[in-house]
Amino acid sequence: MNLDLTPQNAQVFAQAFAQGLLQANKAMGQKAPVGAASPIGWFHGVGGLFGVPGLDEDVISARVTPRGIARVLKVYPDIYTQPMYPYITGIESVSTTEPTTECATCPSGVTESCIQSACFGFICRETRELTPNRAIERINRGEIDLRLVNDILGLDQNDPFLAVRNYDHGTILQMATAWAMIEVGVMIQNKLVPMIWQGNPANNVGTGYAEFNGLDTLIGTGKVDFLTGTTCPALDSDVKEFGYNMINSVDAAGNFRIVRDLEYMEAYLFHNADRMGLGPVEWAIAMRPEAWYELTNVWPIAYLTTRNIVLPAGNTNVIDATRVKDMMDEMREGMFLYLNGRKHSVVLDDGIYEMNSTNDANLAMGEFASNIYMVPLTFMGGRDGTFLQHKDYRQAQREIVAAHSTDVMWSDAGRFLWAVERIKWCYTLSAKVEPRIVLKVPQLAGRLNHVKYTPRQHFRSFDEDSDYFFKGGEDHRAFPFGTVYPANQPSRGVTLTSGHCEDT
Repeated sequence: MNLDLTPQNAQVFAQAFAQGLLQANKAMGQKAPVGAASPIGWFHGVGGLFGVPGLDEDVISARVTPRGIARVLKVYPDIYTQPMYPYITGIESVSTTEPTTECATCPSGVTESCIQSACFGFICRETRELTPNRAIERINRGEIDLRLVNDILGLDQNDPFLAVRNYDHGTILQMATAWAMIEVGVMIQNKLVPMIWQGNPANNVGTGYAEFNGLDTLIGTGKVDFLTGTTCPALDSDVKEFGYNMINSVDAAGNFRIVRDLEYMEAYLFHNADRMGLGPVEWAIAMRPEAWYELTNVWPIAYLTTRNIVLPAGNTNVIDATRVKDMMDEMREGMFLYLNGRKHSVVLDDGIYEMNSTNDANLAMGEFASNIYMVPLTFMGGRDGTFLQHKDYRQAQREIVAAHSTDVMWSDAGRFLWAVERIKWCYTLSAKVEPRIVLKVPQLAGRLNHVKYTPRQHFRSFDEDSDYFFKGGEDHRAFPFGTVYPANQPSRGVTLTSGHCEDT
């Protein structure tokens, strides 16, 4: 079953789904959710977040949506749990001894190979307990329907980690089931955005949670054959150490280190692509937003003044200040960086790990450090160099039908698999996703470690564990404006709890 909630079918789905939940499924046993319907998280009715008559109809989301390299990567469905990618790492002579006569044996050669693989992750989240009858409640005619003004998920059709991507802003807040699914989508998004970089199977928990190898591992050295463990240095990425130096630091020759290191990385990777017959390559330079703004502050001057020679004494570089400012503005507007005269796109990624004085003793208060990456998006002019895959749950449709299951369904082109758990009219929805990231050409990828910067102001974060995550507010409300009634009202009144009156 396809569960995509487009504006055209959202209302129809909500009605059909509510009716389906009230029908007993005799063919299967159901696992009951814990407890009763959740008392928090509803939008309307007594105790609802916006169960206050007289509100304006427009609701504005202040959630900071994460963004990253997933927005520029292609996404493919897959069902193979252990793909193996073959490489020829080199051809070398068995002997270096040259023949002494014309008819003597000549040196022969041997070809060496390496095999790499990629594993799926496994993430699941579920909604709170819901009931159709609670979802339709309104306090009175003064409580109006609401409309979400902006996108709480930061909708991007290329992002593979968004549940319920297509929804109608005018009706979504009236559909408890659909909104609960969006909450699940937010939780999955929050988990997977950093996993693209930081994913590590060492963090797996039994069979209930698994991480795929993130780009911090894939863009690395020490590559080994998947089957034998033999080292494969031909597949190593270019990894350089910036050593917690400031982003505007200079070397002994007066050259800006950030320019020298990134240009040599680009030159090294360009050389690999050219000599291996893998060009042209489209690279994306990925970094955190804070690092990008600090880098562009210094890059125009750094790029224009860094060279391989030291100016003789008494000579002066003359830099056009207007050109410097224009160059900075052009880079920020166009999101690109010049390296060795070549123009590379820049992707800002909130999932890249950021070090600070709390998690890294090399940094003082107000100092931050993170890595800068060169990620090969495509090679040979169009082949995917880095891409995302997800287990294709559409392939399980025959199994679902054969089991006569109305409680299992897929959504978002097979990216998510949903299950319904219920007891009587209470139900929850659980979703799982099994994604991975594949780097086909690690020898064309680069990483510059521990670049330090001190932003004037750190940006707000989507990460609820970050010091820069701001939330606040209420998760439910007492009817109608609190528990204190006006002084002219009798002391004996009526308390409303989810549509039921209790004499007080």
